[in-house]
Amino acid sequence: MSRITHITTTPTRERTRKPDYEIIGRRRRRANTLGALSSRLTADVISEAEQWVKDWMLAEHGYLDIMKNGGAPAQAGNVFTFNALQGKAWGRLNAFRRHAGRARHQLLVNMLGLGWSFSSLGSKLYPDLHPDSARKKASEECAATLEMLAAFWQEQRRKKARQAVTIAREHRKGLDMMTLSRRYHLAPEGLEKIIRHGEIILNKPQKITAAELRN
Repeated sequence: MSRITHITTTPTRERTRKPDYEIIGRRRRRANTLGALSSRLTADVISEAEQWVKDWMLAEHGYLDIMKNGGAPAQAGNVFTFNALQGKAWGRLNAFRRHAGRARHQLLVNMLGLGWSFSSLGSKLYPDLHPDSARKKASEECAATLEMLAAFWQEQRRKKARQAVTIAREHRKGLDMMTLSRRYHLAPEGLEKIIRHGEIILNKPQKITAAELRN
């Protein structure tokens, strides 16, 4: 007969004192910093934050969403495919770190990756402030960093779109693939994809402005 008479999933007191717990009401509960900020953030900002989490999980822990329900990584058994995906995730993380600095990158790691509470973030970022003030300032800093993250990737997509349109137009004018490849330092395979993207943008119906309608 088993000696185990009761199993509980309630976290231990030691566990609830970790940085990803904070006092809510009279109890210490698991923090949900992104959820707490959702009312003041746009859907685009939340989406970029969720993508950052996926990239961090893949880069740091080799975890893909497809594994969540027991699935295998894309093209199971192909280590080269998995390494390429992991490398792209690292690239995206490092791109924002170079743009925003190490401190904001670490804030994202603590907030989104490790799930630290605003109280824990506040005590680390503003140790000389009253805990309530530090918590509030940490919350504001988190929101500002997430908005910066979203703005950064929005601008990167705009740059890629502008480059794709420029290359597609030059290709239309007769510049061959070899010339374009040397000019933009792109491999032919990647160049073809960019040209297709540019053509899609160029072929989209253009919006007519109010001034054009008046004319």
